[in-house]
Amino acid sequence: MIGSDSLVTWDDDSGAYVANFDAEELPPSIVVAEVLNAAREGSDPPLFDYVDPDALDALVTDSDPSLRISFPVDDLRVTVRGDGRVLARPA
Repeated sequence: MIGSDSLVTWDDDSGAYVANFDAEELPPSIVVAEVLNAAREGSDPPLFDYVDPDALDALVTDSDPSLRISFPVDDLRVTVRGDGRVLARPA
């Protein structure tokens, strides 16, 4: 967990919970889990019920900044971008 100083925020412009990451400091899967925790208020199944965290990290780490990986998680659409941004918005 990132902790109480979490960088997950609600962004009115994009209508999504948002966080930025640096894959060299923190794996993208951890940031995705934190964004989902904020969006779902920590009450739903873990990330690995929806996507393989190791595969996600491998795809995003050292990737092209234009990369976009998007997948559904219950009533949310999660997008992980190669430029270091994670968004979770209502589907």
